[in-house]
Amino acid sequence: MSTDPAKTLCTVDTGYYADTVEWCPLQGFESYLICGTYQLLERTDQENDCLASSCSPQAIKSKGDVRVGNVQLYHFDGALGRLEKLQTLVTGGVLDTKWLPVSIGGCPVLGCVTSNGDLKIFILTEKKLTEAANFVASPGKLCLSMDWSPDCGKSFSQATISDSAGQISICQFYEGAYNLQQILQWKGHQYEAWITAFDAWNSAVVYSGGDDCFLRGWDTRTDCQKPIFTSKRHEMGVSSIQCNVRHEYIMASGSYDENILVWDTRDTRQPLCSAHPGGGVWRIKWHPLHGNSMLTACMYEGFHILDFVNANGDQCLKMSLSYKEQASLAYGADWCRQKPLASLRSFEKTVQQSDENDESRDLVATCSFYDHALNLWLVK
Repeated sequence: MSTDPAKTLCTVDTGYYADTVEWCPLQGFESYLICGTYQLLERTDQENDCLASSCSPQAIKSKGDVRVGNVQLYHFDGALGRLEKLQTLVTGGVLDTKWLPVSIGGCPVLGCVTSNGDLKIFILTEKKLTEAANFVASPGKLCLSMDWSPDCGKSFSQATISDSAGQISICQFYEGAYNLQQILQWKGHQYEAWITAFDAWNSAVVYSGGDDCFLRGWDTRTDCQKPIFTSKRHEMGVSSIQCNVRHEYIMASGSYDENILVWDTRDTRQPLCSAHPGGGVWRIKWHPLHGNSMLTACMYEGFHILDFVNANGDQCLKMSLSYKEQASLAYGADWCRQKPLASLRSFEKTVQQSDENDESRDLVATCSFYDHALNLWLVK
């Protein structure tokens, strides 16, 4: 374990409970950050709060408890080492957000799935998000996660969505018309499908994980009535999946059983290696630049960075660092694609003198649900 703790740069109160953070991956826009929030309001709170224009029209019209939320757009100011909030967009409860891997017309595109069962598409222009498309993929259900296909940049892009009824959907976003259309939907799991993700190296393959403890792969060139593989190596619900964008065939899954399993997607009969960070693994983010480490949000055990290494010819995960400031329920975590700027290095040295090369540090954003807190921190 590293003896040099992560350095917190700033903390933001998000108001509603925070559950997802995503740095924009596109060159020139890496300093833009999204935070999504989700909060359950009981009926009395609905009367007091929703009618005061704090939630969506859909929530106001609904009966009983309502799920509300918003999408918050931030810009990181390296000169001051802080986040500037640019915008707050009212939505249903936000469960997941993902930036499209490519721009459209030079502008970043954000996908967002909500408790209203919909997929929303936003376009970032002039420091402002504008809703460009909306599609109700799962009427009467919660959309729980989403991911973009790696095969983007044509006339359309595809998104995979999972929902609270165990369904997986493929939606097609037509870029010129800003139109969304569902092209495939199937029953992937018996209970909640907590997570879905495209294979980063094969856009025809989608993975999913559910509360039924199954990790499954699907070939979207078929009707997806049968998975291409099913694994029950996890002993509780599968809550996170991500492929390594730097190392082909490497994929990781996390679960409420508090374990992370790393797989070779060519042979899913048994994992390559495992780790037990604890707490229930809600999100896994491989390092986007080198893929040799992963950032994890582990619910009741905070945030961890694990190194993916070869030891005596065998691959393994080794704990590198833990971050537990304001981590009452660790849900959202992401790496910034940009190394800290010179101005940020100057800012850090005014806080604590160091002979270290700050260019080696990574900038990370994490959010804690019950603390309604968004944190930025530096780590080697």
